[in-house]
Amino acid sequence: MNDQIAALDPFRWKVFQVLLLEGENMGGEGELRDARNLCIDRAQFEAFIDRHSDRPQLIPEPNDVMQNSYLLLDEELRFLDCSGGGKVPGRSILEVGVDVALMDAGFDQNMFNERGGIFEWRRPRDE
Repeated sequence: MNDQIAALDPFRWKVFQVLLLEGENMGGEGELRDARNLCIDRAQFEAFIDRHSDRPQLIPEPNDVMQNSYLLLDEELRFLDCSGGGKVPGRSILEVGVDVALMDAGFDQNMFNERGGIFEWRRPRDE
């Protein structure tokens, strides 16, 4: 895969470990997806990262890093709290405003910062 990534030359290559969330992708009744057969443990994930560590664009995100470091909104503009292993909708931004709705998000600002959530996203154009 290293050759293909080198040929594509992405600005960032985010590699996520499959995260199972109850009610979302665990194959239960009423769930549209079943990702259980795609799961790998932390050691397998780290082995993949090690095999591709020479790629400067690589941004690894294991489950413990990604789970609470993203803000997710549903179609009703409710933040989804994944901290308990599912996607629990909070109060809608439309009803309570962003500041109050954020309190329902389960968002970990420190983990967001640690994973490099704030970064320079522009790449100089080739002239």
